[in-house]
Amino acid sequence: MRPARLDVRALVRRAAALLPWRRRRASTVTLPEAEDVERERLRDLAALLCEVGSELLRAGDRTAEVERALRDIAARYGMRARCFVVPTGLFVRVGGGPDGRGGELDFAPVEGPDLRLDQVQSLQSLVGRMRAGAMPFEDVRRELRAGREQPERFSPAATVLGYVLLTVGLGVMRHATVPAVIGYAVLGAGVGLLRLFGDRLPAARTALPVVAAVLVTAVSLRWAGPLLHEVPTVLYIPPLIAFLPGAALTLGAIELGTGAALSGISRLAGAINVLLLLALGILVGTELVKPRPLGGARSEVLGAWAPWVGVLLLGFGFLLYFSAPPRVTGWLLAALLVERFVQSAATDLAGATFGAFAAGALLPPMAAWIERRSRTPEQVVFLPCFWLLVPGAVGLTSVSELIVERGTAGLSNLVDTVITVAAIALGVLVGAGLQRRPRLRIGEPVPSGGAGTAPDGTAPGSAAHPIGGQDGGDVPADGSR
Repeated sequence: MRPARLDVRALVRRAAALLPWRRRRASTVTLPEAEDVERERLRDLAALLCEVGSELLRAGDRTAEVERALRDIAARYGMRARCFVVPTGLFVRVGGGPDGRGGELDFAPVEGPDLRLDQVQSLQSLVGRMRAGAMPFEDVRRELRAGREQPERFSPAATVLGYVLLTVGLGVMRHATVPAVIGYAVLGAGVGLLRLFGDRLPAARTALPVVAAVLVTAVSLRWAGPLLHEVPTVLYIPPLIAFLPGAALTLGAIELGTGAALSGISRLAGAINVLLLLALGILVGTELVKPRPLGGARSEVLGAWAPWVGVLLLGFGFLLYFSAPPRVTGWLLAALLVERFVQSAATDLAGATFGAFAAGALLPPMAAWIERRSRTPEQVVFLPCFWLLVPGAVGLTSVSELIVERGTAGLSNLVDTVITVAAIALGVLVGAGLQRRPRLRIGEPVPSGGAGTAPDGTAPGSAAHPIGGQDGGDVPADGSR
């Protein structure tokens, strides 16, 4: 019988495992099952908040409003949330202490086109219910997915008609003659069809503003202007309404005014880039086509009633092109008319800058009042009124004059545009500051009393369930949001 062979390597490994430093190095820590479940819940909540915040940014909310909404929702799940939000993405940390340490961190980019008005309404309704009480995570994700996949309310023909109404409404508010209205309608229909085609090809969205500006400018210079006896510059601005970044200009100014410098600069840079792309397209269009002489007498301008009709056309165009819910028609038209009246009256009283400020200051409280009366999310009213107020068309006109004509008039108009944007932004900030916003805070846990469990599985009386009230004056026990 052969003697057993001595395994020296095995003996060395066993001896090394007995050394103290080796034991410390190879030791593992097993988390309790409850703590492991809690970490998983934090990760799910952070991912959910990122998804909700991304949709809110696509809906056109300001970054400060998105942060406030996410903190309130996290409080309903009994958690603190710390957010870093910019227009192109957001970071959310859930859990941890008041100093921000610990918890779980997640990130989400903002991808896809802006939401339609019916999608905005569905999203704001969901956010309102989440702020009122904790909802199961899967239910929230299911509703978010349904909102993204929600079909348009109107056919492609109705969508193009909506764009025509938008174009005619904006054009009539700036220059109202019968031939000009015909030109607005024809050019608006062409750009509406072009945008309909571009929406089907996401890769073409970047070049679409330049292509539209080139075509509209060339057609206006060569055919529309001479045939209708109208100055071409009057005709080719309103058809580009969907590309005008007036809302982004004003939101960027508001962000800067509230201290969100990164978000404000990002929005302003994006808006200026769009203006430059449109102006580049106008420049290319003027160089491609030799303008024909106008000839003939110009038509008389319509009466003082024409701009008010333009406001109504703008409202109906919003309803069709952005798929607004039909039940908000009356409220939306009334809001647009009130904003136009306040802006006109204040302009007659103290100038255009004061008119922009007064209309901007009225917008937040009026949208909030409509939301309380009709259960229409204020964002559905806020966005169309923004389009009515912000001088995106004036900004494009001034930039195109600077690039194409290289005159001083464009610089003067550009300065006026900057002043008007600042006045609207200041007015919106003042109007929003006058409102009493509800806030949720993390409070001390209370005995459950056998009332069951919360939708996410936590007991209502546990430390993970929020107790803070919705009155902004309530003070939490730990002094944190």
